[in-house]
Amino acid sequence: MGSRLIGYGSYLPEHIMTNQDFERVMDTSDEWITTRTGIKQRHFARDDETVADMATIAAQRALDNAGLTIQDIGLIMVATTTPELDFPSVAVQVAGRLGAKNNVPAFDLRGACTGYIYALHCARGFFTAGMHRRIMIIGAEKMTRFIDMSDRSTAVLFGDGAGALIFEHSSSSYSGIIDTVVMSDGGAFDCLHGTPDHKISMNGPETYRRAVQCMPAAARYIMQHAGITSENIDWIIPHQANLRIIHSCAAHLDFPMDKILITVDRHANTSGASGVLALAYAFDNGIIKAGQLVLYPAFGSGLTWGAALIRV
Repeated sequence: MGSRLIGYGSYLPEHIMTNQDFERVMDTSDEWITTRTGIKQRHFARDDETVADMATIAAQRALDNAGLTIQDIGLIMVATTTPELDFPSVAVQVAGRLGAKNNVPAFDLRGACTGYIYALHCARGFFTAGMHRRIMIIGAEKMTRFIDMSDRSTAVLFGDGAGALIFEHSSSSYSGIIDTVVMSDGGAFDCLHGTPDHKISMNGPETYRRAVQCMPAAARYIMQHAGITSENIDWIIPHQANLRIIHSCAAHLDFPMDKILITVDRHANTSGASGVLALAYAFDNGIIKAGQLVLYPAFGSGLTWGAALIRV
């Protein structure tokens, strides 16, 4: 059994933090941030706004987009690395807040910036096994919980938000989630990780080096496994971490930049929400059309990386 995408939704906090705002609170500049990252602005959640709050709004918008209610969903997965509570899961909170009465199974995945690829990988397996008719995947992060405003090298990189996708089983194996691959290397832990005091520790040069190797490798694996070439792909939605990384990955894959969706300039790095937010932005602005083939490569803390091929 295959799948097809039937609904999407997103949520971005109201407060926008621009590069000029950072200029007022630390030794940095719009030129410095833009040149090194491509980021111009990012959304910051309110102090009282939680990951579950944002995930619930995105989920409800996806349900509305699909013309469904929460009772129609057979499984909820939330990709997040920043939940405020150790338990219960954000996914269970979303189900409860939306009034689920069907005992829908719900759980979180912690794959960092690759989290939504891990969720797509799981969903593909569930559909192949015929276990669920409809699956909701949510990426939701409050990365600002980990921002150290005294560290200008990382503080400017991250933003908050949530996105949701709903997939339904299909007899076609060449629609929806067509193929996925996920990997990890725990031996590279020191490249990028959170600290016990909720800060971000990052070796920037080494993280960059690994990202521009691993994302293209995952993308090439997907294309080879699916028996396609870059010419068959309509859009690449890379993890939106850094514009320099995206440019380098495009060069490695010999992909023209006009086929690569860029949202890092407006959303910054939203970790596990990145790819879902980017797809929602593309749909809302008429950039990506139904029936097009989308390749999703991602890379994150862990280290984790992977890619997914989706026909939208």
